Amino acid sequence: MTRLALSALLACLAALGVATPAFAHTRLVSSDPADGSRAAQVPRQLTLTFSEPVPAESAQVQVTGPDNRAWGTTEVVARGTALVVSVDPGPAAAGQHRVSWRVESLDGDFVSGAIGFTLDAPAAQPGITTPTPPPAGTTGAAVPTETTGATTASGDSATTTTSSATGAITSSVPTSTVDDEGGSSVLLWTLVGLGALVAAAVVVALVRRKREDRPQGDTGSAE
Repeated sequence: MTRLALSALLACLAALGVATPAFAHTRLVSSDPADGSRAAQVPRQLTLTFSEPVPAESAQVQVTGPDNRAWGTTEVVARGTALVVSVDPGPAAAGQHRVSWRVESLDGDFVSGAIGFTLDAPAAQPGITTPTPPPAGTTGAAVPTETTGATTASGDSATTTTSSATGAITSSVPTSTVDDEGGSSVLLWTLVGLGALVAAAVVVALVRRKREDRPQGDTGSAE
């Protein structure tokens, strides 16, 4: 009887020893960041170490911030029993973050779990700068100005235009023109000509009058 009971006990232990590996599943051993830790800097890479190797192709890892925004996952690499996950946090907010994972065990079953860590500082935004406003009373950097002037022979004024980065200023300055001088000269010479004609007409009239007033006797004696 004792020998029979001992044999039954050994058979049960053997059965349990064979069945234990079949029912054992993959479990998370450690992580970086660690579960419940605080991070002063935004992590760019997560490491999840399991009790046995897991394939990276079927692994799913997601990080969710306090604003419920999920981080981007750029690459998952299997290194022994660890999964190395490269992430793109973007504008990560400070606060509690959750890392959810789902991996495939060696027996083909999927196992999932989650850890959490606290981010003390938000992610820096590289390449974003705040422009400095210009001083009051200015509209931008000073640039060389270009001044052009043009005067025409028939116009009444000369126009000077100044161009710059902030606008254009046009001013008109009255000037003497060639037409004004020419018109004055023509008028002057017209008056001189008229005066000469009047003087000539007066002279001719006086000469004729003198001839008409000359005595007839003088004419006869002369003949």
